[in-house]
Amino acid sequence: MKRVLAEPLLHFLILGAALFGLFSLVGKKEAEQPAKIVVTAARIENLANSFARTWQRPPSAEELHGLVDDYIHDEVFYREGKVLGLDRDDIIIRRRLRQKLEFIAEDMSVAEPSDEQLAAYLTSNTERFRSEDRLTFTHVYLSAARREALERDAASIAAKLTKENPEMDTATLGDHFLLGEEFRAMPRSDVSRTFGEHFAEQVFNMESRRWQGPISSSYGLHFVRVSERAQGGPLSLDSVRPAVRREWMNARRLQAEQSLYQTLRDRYQIVVEAPSGERRDQVVGAAR
Repeated sequence: MKRVLAEPLLHFLILGAALFGLFSLVGKKEAEQPAKIVVTAARIENLANSFARTWQRPPSAEELHGLVDDYIHDEVFYREGKVLGLDRDDIIIRRRLRQKLEFIAEDMSVAEPSDEQLAAYLTSNTERFRSEDRLTFTHVYLSAARREALERDAASIAAKLTKENPEMDTATLGDHFLLGEEFRAMPRSDVSRTFGEHFAEQVFNMESRRWQGPISSSYGLHFVRVSERAQGGPLSLDSVRPAVRREWMNARRLQAEQSLYQTLRDRYQIVVEAPSGERRDQVVGAAR
C-alpha cells in the first residue's frame, strides 16, 4: 500500500482531480454571478441629449427611464448575440463596422484648412472652379402650340431674316415668349435649363452677329442672333471659398480613409481562393 501511495502517477492524478474540482467550483460561482451592465451617468446624459436633438425638448422622467431601459435591452441582446456568434458572417453588421471605422478616419482627418491649402487646391483643380461661358442673344420665337403651319411660317421668317435689315422689328415676326426676346450674359447652364441641352449646344456653337435657325426647343422653333460672348475662366478663392473648402475637406476624408484601410490591410496576409471556371478571372487581383 505504501508503495502505491508513493507512485508519482498517483500524485499526478490526485492533483489533476483537485484542480478540476477547483475550476468547476470557480466556474459554477461565475455562472451564478450575472455579468454586470453599468449604465454610466455620461451614457444617460448622452441618451437625454440625443432625445433633445430629435424632439427639440428634454425627455421627461418617464421618457428618460424608457431610454435607459431600451439601452439595457440593446446591451443584453448585443452581448448574448456576441456570445452566440451571431455577429459573425452578418453582412449588415460587417458594413456597420466598416462605416464606423470610416467615420473614425474622417474624424481624424477633419481640420480647418488654411488659406494656403485652399489656394493650392484651387490651383490644382481650376477646371472644377471656373465661371461658365455666357451669351447675350436675341431670338424670334415660333410657338408649336399656336401655329398650324409651323414649318411654312419658319421658312417665311428665315427669308426675311437673311436680308439683315437693321430697321426690321424682329419682335413682330414671331410669337410672344413669356421670358422675353433678349437674354443678356446668360450662363450655359441657364440656357440649357430654360431651353434644353440641344438648344444650348446649338446656340453656343453658332456664329455671332447673324440670324441662324430655326433651332428647336420644347416650346417650338427659334431663330437666334448672338450679339456678345463672354468666355468663362478661373475664379478667385474669395468667390468660391465655401465650395473649395467643402471639396478640399472631402478629399482629405477620402485620403484618410484610404490611408487607414491600407495601414490595416497591411497587417493581414490576404489569401483569395480563385474558383475554377468562369469566375476565376473575376477574382484575380483581389488579393493584390
